[in-house]
Amino acid sequence: MRRLLSTCTLLLLVVAAAVADGRRVYLRGNIAGEGIELSTTDGNTYEASATLDDSKVFLFSDKFVYFECPELSYKSANIRINGGTYDVSFRLDTKAWDFSAPEDPWRISAFGSSVCNGQGASGNRGYAYLYGEQLRERLDAGLSENPFYVSGISIGGNTTQNLLDRYGDMTRDHAHYVIIGLSMGNEGVHEATDKQRIVDQFSRNMQTLISRIRQDGRVPVVMNNYTRGDFTPDDYAAIKQMNLMIHEWDVASVNTLGAIDDGAGHWASGYMQDNAHPTTAGHREFLFAMTPSLFDALQAGKPQPVRDQTGSMTLAGGDVLRWTVEGTVHPFTVSLRFRGRQAGRLMLLQLTAAARQGHVDIDDAGRVVYTNPTGRTITTTTAIADDDAWHTVTLTHYYAQGRTLLYLDDTPAPTEQRERLSSLSQVVVGDQSRPALSRQLSEVFFWRSALSPDEVEAHCQGRLLRSSLELYVPCRSADRLVNEAQSMNTVSYERAEAAAVSHPALPTVTDAPAYDLQGRPLTSAPRRGFHIRGGRLVAE
Repeated sequence: MRRLLSTCTLLLLVVAAAVADGRRVYLRGNIAGEGIELSTTDGNTYEASATLDDSKVFLFSDKFVYFECPELSYKSANIRINGGTYDVSFRLDTKAWDFSAPEDPWRISAFGSSVCNGQGASGNRGYAYLYGEQLRERLDAGLSENPFYVSGISIGGNTTQNLLDRYGDMTRDHAHYVIIGLSMGNEGVHEATDKQRIVDQFSRNMQTLISRIRQDGRVPVVMNNYTRGDFTPDDYAAIKQMNLMIHEWDVASVNTLGAIDDGAGHWASGYMQDNAHPTTAGHREFLFAMTPSLFDALQAGKPQPVRDQTGSMTLAGGDVLRWTVEGTVHPFTVSLRFRGRQAGRLMLLQLTAAARQGHVDIDDAGRVVYTNPTGRTITTTTAIADDDAWHTVTLTHYYAQGRTLLYLDDTPAPTEQRERLSSLSQVVVGDQSRPALSRQLSEVFFWRSALSPDEVEAHCQGRLLRSSLELYVPCRSADRLVNEAQSMNTVSYERAEAAAVSHPALPTVTDAPAYDLQGRPLTSAPRRGFHIRGGRLVAE
């Protein structure tokens, strides 16, 4: 009994001393409102549940809190953190602090430098912000069941070492997914005389970041290297070398270089805000290179694809493969590995604007021909030999550059098409109009970015380029057409006899609903003006 009283007395004395001491600890800052007072039971460890409101501060670099103890005239350095509710603790003796919260399974931290921070875009609403908006729209439209959202923790000027040094900014964001948005421009590739040293440094630090993020139970996604206004041919070679490496890393990645590269390592004309940053339109091109369902695929545990050239299937009798692309597509690449030189259609590209189409065919001489929506053509010099060998046809479109290039294997056609195609809608592989045509099909690829000549060469050598890959289908058989890329898109096999059922004709002019030019349905007697029925002008 005496020992119990002594213990209680000691505890009361400790509490009384703490109260008498009168030391208080506050969490203050521009997202902490009027300040939050922490409570203590021992006079040394202070704790609180704190809700931080960052609704009026957009940039992560502008958000801060700090700890203050007025009685000791102590004020900590600013701590960067996003809004949210945290269990906060602070030790007065060591000045150690902590912000803890449950991991948010739907949060995606955008962890990078100024371009990832949106610089160059109106209101800093850059590609990471726009991707978050796209994810929300997919959820609202029922295209995804997962309420993903993007949380910005990027700071202008950051390098790979900066991200390693401020790794705590990322862990305090408590996200399950992390987009790493950097480029070798900040790393000093332009200024360096030894470009390979920068490539090695960037590669080493990036892989350290990827490894640490995974060790912490998070899922990384890498944006690859992009352009800059002052890059030299040697700088350009270095970033292309690095990007080829990223393509083959075991991590999801995005081909930003193929989005707004001018073909020499600079921003495409009209897409440069300043030397180091794209315009709002340029950020949108980065957005379009990002697979819309990538995080759905990661959430489902879909692994990185592995290239498989061992199988093949016969596409004949008017049968086709078809897929609808996800969202808006500007830059893109479609590639087929096939066998057979018979004249006829290889693939049809259906665009969203006014039912416009382009197509790739083999002509009677065995050459590959791309015909654009206005009827202009590109034709390969090399013809397919009558030797039953496997060949690869690749069509790549640089929307920002306004260029389309055609390759037979790794050899480009001698000319290119200067054009800017409206958004791609569907791709159809095969020839529905020639039932007698028969080809062997081994692989089908669709990237949401253009491929450089170096990338096309690597692709034809059998390497799997994964950055911005939305569709990869090894054609093992007609009933085993599985998209192995990290997206939720699918490809369908359509038999010729079922095509009419699968794709019924559009309504005739007489039975289709009518609309005016503002899209308003004509539910009563037609008003004066232009009237559209079945897509055609029918009255004035």
